[in-house]
Amino acid sequence: MVREGYPATTVEEYLDAVPPAQGAALRVVRDRLLEVVPGAEQVISYQVPTIRYRGKGLVALSVARAHCSLHLMSPPLARSLDGLLSEGTLSGATLQFDAGSPLSAETVRLIAERRMAEVDARLA
Repeated sequence: MVREGYPATTVEEYLDAVPPAQGAALRVVRDRLLEVVPGAEQVISYQVPTIRYRGKGLVALSVARAHCSLHLMSPPLARSLDGLLSEGTLSGATLQFDAGSPLSAETVRLIAERRMAEVDARLA
């Protein structure tokens, strides 16, 4: 799905183009992801910042008018997290959060570790 609104060729361009509060929140979440994902790559995919792990899309970040989003890129993971997370709101395979409350390091770690396990299993 191609998203409209913030065309960019790099993650930094995207984060600079979105409204400042949302860009700051996405930077916090992105930096937390980079701390826990070994060898993480940052790319633009489907016009949004995407973190790749072992060459595969792990999660993506984006903004909407009223919230920020962490796209889990895994409906099974989203279903397994339903009721476990104390922050954000799951909508399908997307965790929506307010720009004023970026996702905690614990939540980011939980999601990243579970997504990496899925990628590792697929590549094994």
